[in-house]
Amino acid sequence: MDDESSSSWFSRLFKPREKPALLEQKLSREAYEGYWRLLMKARPEVNGSKLILRLPNGTVELEDGVLRVRADNRKTAEKILRNLHHYGGPPSLWPAYGLSYSLRRRKGTAF
Repeated sequence: MDDESSSSWFSRLFKPREKPALLEQKLSREAYEGYWRLLMKARPEVNGSKLILRLPNGTVELEDGVLRVRADNRKTAEKILRNLHHYGGPPSLWPAYGLSYSLRRRKGTAF
């Protein structure tokens, strides 16, 4: 039993780490405008013509004609890209994809 714990410790210490992932998608003009409207709702950083949205587990960058998703691993980057696609739909469908949204409250009223 002690050998198992030491071998698992050893494997965790020396196992190869996953490389950061970068997914890049070329966009048509219509798709670019759609992603631009979607990302502007999240109040991204605007650097010239580049939008940068920082998420807890990755970064989404939108430049003219190109969408880039950076994350710690490929699985997380693909999840972010998939969720961006679903957030483009109406909010009533979000819970069906496991997504969430919040209503802002001001002085006791939801808007």
